[in-house]
Amino acid sequence: MERKVFIGKKEMRLRSSLFTIIAYKSEFGTDLFQDVSKMEVKNDKAKTADISNVVQILFQIIYILNKPFSQRPFEDFLNEFDFDVLTDSDSLTSAMKIVGEMLGSTKNGSGRKNQTPSKPHKPHTNK
Repeated sequence: MERKVFIGKKEMRLRSSLFTIIAYKSEFGTDLFQDVSKMEVKNDKAKTADISNVVQILFQIIYILNKPFSQRPFEDFLNEFDFDVLTDSDSLTSAMKIVGEMLGSTKNGSGRKNQTPSKPHKPHTNK
């Protein structure tokens, strides 16, 4: 899946695929869907550390989703943004929504949609 997102005034192309999971773990050493589950802020009185973790994970995910279009290191990617991007709640909310759509539902904590898998279709054979 491909999407575009604006973060501040910067437009970014994003692409997700199964490789996203592998690339994320290879780059950051943690599981993508476990990190996504850490992004849920439990209440309105979130600690600064919680908000910092959410921002870090969000930008790690955006970096990995943007990586097919740019091979710069993570540090260079982050240096493209000023601190004012953190006060642009519309951009961050939009980015989180798009990332959520691209990665699918993770509400059950496993990174998989809460659905019962359908039975595989048996190939039709003519005998």
